[in-house]
Amino acid sequence: MPLNQTSQFGVFTLQEFDLGAVKIDGGARYENTRVNSQPLNVERTFNAFSGSIGASVGLGESWRLGVSATHSERAASAEELFANGAHAATQAFEIGDTSFGKEISNGIEAVLRGRGTGWRIEASGFFTRFRDFIYLNPTGEEEDELPVFEYTQTGARFWGAEIDAAVTLARLGTTRIDVTGLVDFTRADILGGGGRVPRIPPLRMLGGIEATGGVIGGRVEVERATAQRRTAVFEGDTDGWTMVNASINWRPLGQDSNTLLLLSANNIFDVEARRHSSFLKNVAPLAGRDIRVTARLSF
Repeated sequence: MPLNQTSQFGVFTLQEFDLGAVKIDGGARYENTRVNSQPLNVERTFNAFSGSIGASVGLGESWRLGVSATHSERAASAEELFANGAHAATQAFEIGDTSFGKEISNGIEAVLRGRGTGWRIEASGFFTRFRDFIYLNPTGEEEDELPVFEYTQTGARFWGAEIDAAVTLARLGTTRIDVTGLVDFTRADILGGGGRVPRIPPLRMLGGIEATGGVIGGRVEVERATAQRRTAVFEGDTDGWTMVNASINWRPLGQDSNTLLLLSANNIFDVEARRHSSFLKNVAPLAGRDIRVTARLSF
């Protein structure tokens, strides 16, 4: 990266309207961004306007449905404009483009929330279309013995969903035993037959059972990431994996104290796991078995 400077100025407003059964919220933002590099004798100025509007309505006593729409504009960053060389953190040779315009997107999202005695659930889905999406694209070439990635700007489409839920199994005095679950996924494609957006994580599932609220608590969880075969050109597949984590905690000064002793074990079965979203997945997998004792004191 050559020497560069970025300055930003922004104003925004957030508004909420409670119409009884229906609640409406909206926001708007204007941002001026100036990015310059004296060594390159390049200066870019961006004026970005973004806004959103959403509404939610109650469906009985336990459920609420919300829908929102957004228009977002983002200025290109200094890295996206000026990069031209080896990046140690990503082990890649990155190349920017000083001609980039603003990244512009329009999206919609729907959220259904439910909550009652001993249970809660939230399900959401989104769709976003980008007019000038900026991303780091593998080229298949090498420079200085590093893979070359070029910042690219093109149309793209993202969509996905998430479900998060919890159910209380039992109460033992002040201790509550809950079962929790989370499922999420994202799909992203380059418009015009350009293939897939790189480094998009696969379907993920996380389930656990936990005890909270008492002097002694803990959690056991299982995380599953499926294999990612929907890859971009020059991007390798990533195998799926299943990881088991557990922890137990003790509050020696009482359940309302913030003083805590914690014994945790992550990746108990020492599986080899790699995040598809990581630039370093081929050389740096996630940590293996990790057992630690932590003390948190509050005065």
